[in-house]
Amino acid sequence: MKDRPALLSFLWVATFIISLCLVFVPCWERNDDVAMSMIAHGYGLAAYSSPHLFFSNILWGYLVRVIPTVSGVLGYSLATMGVLLVLGWATLYFLVRLGAGYLIGLLAVSLLIALPTLVPQFTVNAGLLTVAAVIGWQVYARLGGRSILVSACLLAFLGYLIRDKEFLLVLVVAVPLLPWRALRQRQEMQIAFLLLSVAIVSASAFDHWSYSGPEWQHFMEMYPSLTSIIDFQAGEHLKQHPEILGRHGYSQNDIDLVINWFFVDPHIADPKSLKAMLAELGSFPMQEGNVQSGFVAIKALFVPVLLPILLSALLLLVLMPRWSVALAWVLCLVALFAMGFMGRPGQLRVYVPLMSLLFVAPLISGGKYITGARQWMALPILLAACIANAYLLIPQALISKQWAQQVQSDIHGFPAGPIVIWGGDFPYELAFPVLANDLSSRKIKLYGLDGFTHAPFSVASTEQASGREILESLRTATGIPIIASSERMAMLRIYCREHLNGQLHKLATSQTRSLTIEQLRCETSY
Repeated sequence: MKDRPALLSFLWVATFIISLCLVFVPCWERNDDVAMSMIAHGYGLAAYSSPHLFFSNILWGYLVRVIPTVSGVLGYSLATMGVLLVLGWATLYFLVRLGAGYLIGLLAVSLLIALPTLVPQFTVNAGLLTVAAVIGWQVYARLGGRSILVSACLLAFLGYLIRDKEFLLVLVVAVPLLPWRALRQRQEMQIAFLLLSVAIVSASAFDHWSYSGPEWQHFMEMYPSLTSIIDFQAGEHLKQHPEILGRHGYSQNDIDLVINWFFVDPHIADPKSLKAMLAELGSFPMQEGNVQSGFVAIKALFVPVLLPILLSALLLLVLMPRWSVALAWVLCLVALFAMGFMGRPGQLRVYVPLMSLLFVAPLISGGKYITGARQWMALPILLAACIANAYLLIPQALISKQWAQQVQSDIHGFPAGPIVIWGGDFPYELAFPVLANDLSSRKIKLYGLDGFTHAPFSVASTEQASGREILESLRTATGIPIIASSERMAMLRIYCREHLNGQLHKLATSQTRSLTIEQLRCETSY
């Protein structure tokens, strides 16, 4: 039956994902996904619903907003799990069509999607969609089929919409694995790639236009400076030049505040001043630490959670050697070194799709190599990797389930008004897990001090527009409720002294097992 591989692939992947969700509590890998869910559906940090997810293309924002809530589970979460189902289904179906066999395909896909199902992250999903597209293009090159070609291009486009940077990174590493001969010889494939390129350029232009309004001016002016200061370590370099800070009226604590995502004060989070200081700082000289950071990025491949797929990828390369796969490895290592050199080593969400690509690469680079003895030798490798993966993931998933239940119980006692949240000190991922359906928790208003503080949809922006500016509230008799680490509290104490001419006092403390809310006041002499 022609559709049998597709049906069996769908049933297996759906059963696998549903089983994991029933046994465990999938929790987001980072607070980025939680923030985007809040933006899309208008709760938590967001005063109202908006498609402006920022990290994903605005078309993806529009799409997740129209997905209806099912049993209390929001559209962003349903879209995330739906993407995992689609990419897992496509990957298994494509591997079976290439001759890998059901057993190898089942083990391979189980290894690929177990971690993203238990700990979803939008960057990982974007990368895995791109990996599935690469496999689909190989299927089309060898077996033909317009539906395969269209499906692969749609997977790629969806990966671009969810996270363009990861899509491009995976595509660059996959260059040796693309079916270049078929692309040169088949007009149908050339047209498909042209249409895909037009769709990507159009989506990018629409996304750029969507942030061009005056309400986004301050936010968009801030972003380049913040990327340099926080992500690429420019803030640490600035702290070594007090003369630059002094000329612009900044203290070292002010830079520490920016590094720690304190953007609520427009005098500190001032794009013109930050840009001017970065211009004075100039380009960073290449230092020994840059090179070391590059090697740290490569060493980060050997973190425990990546070892099953990493070792499997290496063993499969030895078992089924191909120059194209070896070249993809070289490109991957160069890309990781470059990321570390620029100050971004060890980004697990970036590594997972790359390792997934290198893992499936031997299986898609030559159909004749995955038959006979090599096929039987690959089976114990994949089986051992799946067992090792379960050994690593299950204990962590059980701990996350326990803490998610605790945090969700604790937030029910939150006060009615907005609570100030500073950076990642609030456990967003545990308070709002992927399949959460507690409607009462979505009534909590969070006043964020971080990247979305100046976004039009944020609670911070709407509170400020209503005359309830947080820094003014900090100086009132009642103060503000805040969740922040002791290190950030120390920075706030210095800020209170340097900018408000006051002393920070703790008025009250509300303690639960997982959270501490402190009522703070900056007491001034006037």
